[in-house]
Amino acid sequence: MFDIVFNRDLVGKSKALGFKEVFCLDKALVIKTEKKEEVIRKVSSFHSKNIPVIILGSADEINRMAVEDKRASMLLNPEETRKKDFMHWKNSGLNHVLCRLAAQNNVKIGISFSSLADLKGRDRASRLGRIMQNIVLCRKYKTKMLIASFAESEAELLSPYELKSLALTLGMTPAQANQSLETAKEIFS
Repeated sequence: MFDIVFNRDLVGKSKALGFKEVFCLDKALVIKTEKKEEVIRKVSSFHSKNIPVIILGSADEINRMAVEDKRASMLLNPEETRKKDFMHWKNSGLNHVLCRLAAQNNVKIGISFSSLADLKGRDRASRLGRIMQNIVLCRKYKTKMLIASFAESEAELLSPYELKSLALTLGMTPAQANQSLETAKEIFS
């Protein structure tokens, strides 16, 4: 089981919780932007250096670009910037087309625990519902998922068993939960 953290100081502490290996995002390019041109420019320049490219979920156009581009490694938290749901379904940042494209282009869909840790009340409930919808879509279209702590502080660290429990609670099957904890190795190796 593997974990991903933002802060290099947390690598040892995360390993002590029981992870086989912990990857730090200083070895990856994390893109957070609303501008399509900036995404294209950054992905093009860093992909040639064999650095994993992680695109944070944003507007529909950015999410679509992330799953269409084979050079991207992961779309992290596609539901994060969503404010309002639609009348009959949740605005989760993914749909059947994006999940098919992600599966074809081997782009993983990432779920971050640290993004959930700070939320309370309705905000947390609606985010969890969107993540659950994304898990159902990813299962249906055989899109690889990744769940990790993505911790920035020691308070956000979780053991592999806690992450697996969270994945099971959100609707993953036990096999999917195990695979989602192993997917980080594919990106960083």
